[in-house]
Amino acid sequence: MKKLLFLFIFSTLYFTGVGQNVQRSSLNSSGNSKTMEIAGTSYYISHSIGQQSVIGTLQSNNNTIRQGFQQPPASIKVYINDTSNLSARIFPNPVETFVTIAFNEVVKNTIQIELFNISGKHILSKKQVPTKRFQLDISQLASGTYLLTLVSGSKKLTAKLIKK
Repeated sequence: MKKLLFLFIFSTLYFTGVGQNVQRSSLNSSGNSKTMEIAGTSYYISHSIGQQSVIGTLQSNNNTIRQGFQQPPASIKVYINDTSNLSARIFPNPVETFVTIAFNEVVKNTIQIELFNISGKHILSKKQVPTKRFQLDISQLASGTYLLTLVSGSKKLTAKLIKK
């Protein structure tokens, strides 16, 4: 009985001593920011709703470390490399039987033609010898919207075709 009582008291004291302490905290209803000058260095300090720690940014060499929930807005840059795109006029659109594809430049490689319906189903695959202009017969297709993809070497063109 004494051993059982000793084990109970020991385990109770041990686990309460090792456990986490509950700290009192509160949520603020707003955020705040402030710029401070300390020893000739300017520091910007801010906090957001419900955040209990300081938000900070430390920069050294080319490394940046951020602490906290607030992050700067993402900057997304899109670069378009026009040299990898085919340029052509595709007419008439809407089309009934034949669509004409007239390239703005001389195409030197074989032209791979792919046609997909609006659901993405592959409808047509064809190769065309290099040319500046050609016609594509789509008279057998049902009325609807299609995506035409032309690939020649590393250059590509995608266009929407409407079949009457």
